[in-house]
Amino acid sequence: MNNIPRDLGIPEWEFRVVVGRTRIDYDENKDASNRQKHGYSLADAVPLLETMLFGFGTPCMTTDGFMEGEEVRHMHMGVDHSGKVVLMVTTMRPEETVRVISFRRASHKERDQFANVTGFREHESEA
Repeated sequence: MNNIPRDLGIPEWEFRVVVGRTRIDYDENKDASNRQKHGYSLADAVPLLETMLFGFGTPCMTTDGFMEGEEVRHMHMGVDHSGKVVLMVTTMRPEETVRVISFRRASHKERDQFANVTGFREHESEA
């Protein structure tokens, strides 16, 4: 079996996409609590993350990894189907799996940061 992180010379925890091997998943139990807390389903994050990762024209940005407990996580910001800037948190799992941890609307500060990096700004009626 291939050990892609070793073959690429990167740490096992580093965020990466390996075309043809990367999967995206989420905890179905966490999905209900995320939907109740933030109004977004983790399932909705999957197609958006795929779109962002494969560069299908949507503005996006990803942070460097940060530690949460003993797990390295990454934040990604993009634009949802209604034109709102959203933030998702992911972590890398074995077998090239990207695990969606959280998915929510970006805060005002995060939307400003997103606009500064990508040039995309929500319309006033959406903010």
